[in-house]
Amino acid sequence: MKDFVFSNPVRAVFGSNCLDELGAFVEGKCTLLVSGAASAKANGSYDAIAAVLKEHAASHRDYDGIKVCTYDAIRKGTAFAVEHDVECVIGLGGAACMDTAKAIAFCARHADDMDAYLTHELEQRNDEKLPLALIPTYPSTGSEANGVSDIMGYAGGIKGVYADLALLYPPFTCSLDAKATTYGLMVMLAQTGYRFFADRNPISRGFTLSSLKAIIAAHETLMEDAEDQDARGTMLWASFVETSSMFGLSIEGSWTYSIFSANGLLRFTVGTSYREGLSVMFPRWLLWAYAHHPEDVRSFVVEVLGGDGNATDDELKRYAYGRLLGILERGGLPTTLDAYGLAPSRQAVADATNKVSSKEFSVDEYCDMVEACCSAEYPTVD
Repeated sequence: MKDFVFSNPVRAVFGSNCLDELGAFVEGKCTLLVSGAASAKANGSYDAIAAVLKEHAASHRDYDGIKVCTYDAIRKGTAFAVEHDVECVIGLGGAACMDTAKAIAFCARHADDMDAYLTHELEQRNDEKLPLALIPTYPSTGSEANGVSDIMGYAGGIKGVYADLALLYPPFTCSLDAKATTYGLMVMLAQTGYRFFADRNPISRGFTLSSLKAIIAAHETLMEDAEDQDARGTMLWASFVETSSMFGLSIEGSWTYSIFSANGLLRFTVGTSYREGLSVMFPRWLLWAYAHHPEDVRSFVVEVLGGDGNATDDELKRYAYGRLLGILERGGLPTTLDAYGLAPSRQAVADATNKVSSKEFSVDEYCDMVEACCSAEYPTVD
């Protein structure tokens, strides 16, 4: 078992009474409420948070319409926060809102040197930010638990800046439809799964396995009853712990990170979103990963996806592929790039391999992997 350091500074409060924590956090403060488009008002979360702020004499300014975490959104939000003497930041929504809120909370304290910090010319410190609370309404990437802001199309970002408080309130996620819920599952399967494959720490690997099996079961429940509170809570807590540093404590090697490089090829060539790309890429990537690391991937297929431990490798690969595509179909999601109307050229994919970090697969293997995403037919892996 490898040496490791475990630390997570986020205080997570889960359940029906977690909004009570927000009152003391914002008491009397001018608060910036960062949210997305219409979803926060549709699911009732905006009104609920606004009511808490009003009850605790906390004035607030809205910074909404966030669909993607971009440099421009951070720059404008930082200027807005400084202009209105904001003392506290709340991120309400999905990853884009929470990543943007993290960056604004930090940059508002460093407005004059914002670019130098975002490009890591100057060191980012977690204790040099405005008080920050994150409230996820779309469990998926686990932004509420990590210290990272991924800024789309920007070389820099936030690293090591965490929320002070994460409020995990299942009712805020009940309005998610089957498609959104399934996208969330696929992202968590990839983000939690990559920590499972090569983890040699039996405790963290056991935690990871339990989480993976729990979210698959919760997804099945939610396909039947979208308002099941226990299943919604399972997805919400699993999203938090996947990036809390609790999983993958003794990963051997870096090959598992190649799923994110493979997904990056889709973003670079045809502009898929993070969740769209992972949903179609993960079933294909698993087959190529099986060819390189049969023991680790076989374990995933059997222990996580429920494959027969006595089956042959070929039988297990076919089972895993069908199982994952079946999850997509159950949630009403496309299973191929063609279904999105996308078809990257082989040359474009080959060129894009220069932009991704993992060299686990050859250029031809990456190209074959992306090509396989264009058809639901079971691909042949050489």
